[in-house]
Amino acid sequence: MKHKYILLILPVLLLCMQACKKDAASPQAKITVVGKWFITKHDLKLVRDGVQIDEEIKTNYTTDDFAQFFEDGSGYQSAKGTRIAPGLSTFNYKLKGNIMTLYVDGGHGVAETITKLTETEFAIHAESQVSDPQNINLVDTEIDDFSFKR
Repeated sequence: MKHKYILLILPVLLLCMQACKKDAASPQAKITVVGKWFITKHDLKLVRDGVQIDEEIKTNYTTDDFAQFFEDGSGYQSAKGTRIAPGLSTFNYKLKGNIMTLYVDGGHGVAETITKLTETEFAIHAESQVSDPQNINLVDTEIDDFSFKR
């Protein structure tokens, strides 16, 4: 008789255990550029004819040096620079994949490649053609790599 009860109880226990579901993993927050990002590093290189001719790396930023990105595609940047108080400038941006195009003062857009984007780190890379600081008749490539943190 005892064996019959065990044979009846065992399937019921197995059914109960099968019915218990593990909690679903919480959905991960979408990683986005929206928010306030503090600049931590700017690596600027000048290249002429494929040869690097100059480099400046700046890392002495303060909490006055940041970019704020809003969901509507607008934002502003604060930079302490050499002024007594930080200066603010506004911009608009568009994202397409890992390319962020920044528009400042209604001008043409500057395409920047997002090279890193996590919940706490953000990095962009941009290249542009500029006049050579020593000779305005020559054109150099300016390479900018910015690193930010939340």
